[in-house]
Amino acid sequence: MTTTQTTPSGQPQATSSKRRWPIWLFRLTSTIATVLAFDQAVFAGQFLSGSYGALHLHRDTATYTVAAIAASIVTATLWRLAGAGPRWPLPASIVLLILTALQTWLGYQLILAVHIPLGVTVIVLLLALTAAAWRKIR
Repeated sequence: MTTTQTTPSGQPQATSSKRRWPIWLFRLTSTIATVLAFDQAVFAGQFLSGSYGALHLHRDTATYTVAAIAASIVTATLWRLAGAGPRWPLPASIVLLILTALQTWLGYQLILAVHIPLGVTVIVLLLALTAAAWRKIR
């Protein structure tokens, strides 16, 4: 099965549906990262409500979130190299990895005045990235 895409110069180009598999990997990794980031907010709220075990879940999930975003970088690269993907997912994923790594460091340093608003920002950006990934790609 083939689909038609447009090249950067605006010319139609037939692409194999087999080359579309990287988008599904990118969608999967970005969705996982977004869910994990939302979990971070839940675990932080549980900790603040007195469930002290949630702090360990919050800490551990930070590692998984960074790993999921790193996987998004790999899948965005695969998507682009397959010739089927746009350019924006790769730099967007790299920026999110940097922000999430900074977010994790700020949490370990207990700089909560920056950690909390940056966490909200990361969640919003991940949600935007994931929503964009799930839109129909032309």
